[in-house]
Amino acid sequence: MGEQGFELPKDAEKFLESLTSKGRKESTILRYRYDLADFYRYIETVIGEHAVPRATAITPHTIEGYFFLLESSRHYQIRTLKRIQTVLKQYAAFLRSVGKINSDPMASLSLEDSIWNELTKEEVLTHKEEKKLLEGLQSDAGLSEKQRTARPMLAPRNLVIIRWFLYYGLRLHELSSLRLENINQGQGILFIPEKTGNPRQISLSKKDKTLLFHYLQVIPAEVRPFLEHHPVFVAFDFQRQTYRWSYEMDTPKNLTEIAIQKMIREERKRVGVDRSISARHFRNTFIVRSLENGYTTEQLKEILGLNTILTLNKYIDYVNTMKAE
Repeated sequence: MGEQGFELPKDAEKFLESLTSKGRKESTILRYRYDLADFYRYIETVIGEHAVPRATAITPHTIEGYFFLLESSRHYQIRTLKRIQTVLKQYAAFLRSVGKINSDPMASLSLEDSIWNELTKEEVLTHKEEKKLLEGLQSDAGLSEKQRTARPMLAPRNLVIIRWFLYYGLRLHELSSLRLENINQGQGILFIPEKTGNPRQISLSKKDKTLLFHYLQVIPAEVRPFLEHHPVFVAFDFQRQTYRWSYEMDTPKNLTEIAIQKMIREERKRVGVDRSISARHFRNTFIVRSLENGYTTEQLKEILGLNTILTLNKYIDYVNTMKAE
């Protein structure tokens, strides 16, 4: 793709000027210019050719879509992909340093475990595993006496979390970041905020509305989320057998991504799912089940808040392969 006549946004020009001031070689600056121009041409295809490319258009999903294009359509080698990753990482760091973006859009991109790898059976839950997990969440089998005592309070939270992963395709970061202001409990609507990179609205089923209400009600009133900025999912203190309060933040203690991953690991072991699974397995399962049930790529693009349907290619290939077997 010829880039010589492409006009970079002012932010990109300032970034290149900063590199020049640091003594970078002219050949390096030229390479960076080429890579940024190519990236911004892709941005134009996402936001529209005549729209002004803004720094806020650089999101995790934009990055995923771009790198998917580089590998699947252009067949770039990993060495080239990593070089471009370095350029965009430095550019994203510059944008953050000057206050143009608040979070790192490159943080979730892993070229060793990339979005374009072929999806395998091991990355999707079987129907049997899914049933075993959901039924097990509502059982106290395999628990110690102390764990059984806490179960009525803790199980409703864990059930909501895993159902939201499985039935709405949420990412780990999206779920952990939810605040009460992001939920209309009366209408059963989740508002996934723009800061996650893929803003959208999700309508909860009647059952999931009920389960959410039940989970919040079992939290003792003194530590229950009630203000808009309070987290939806709260950490649990097994020693005190209650939910936790952060005195430093003066809010219920947010359940972190690491804690959610640990919860999934512990629950799957307890119910007898004898292999490692994670939030990514749940999201993969949601996408595969949706395609199997007749959802179009455009429908899934909207449901998941994707900027491009390219991200779905590996799922489509997987479903078609399974049908052919």
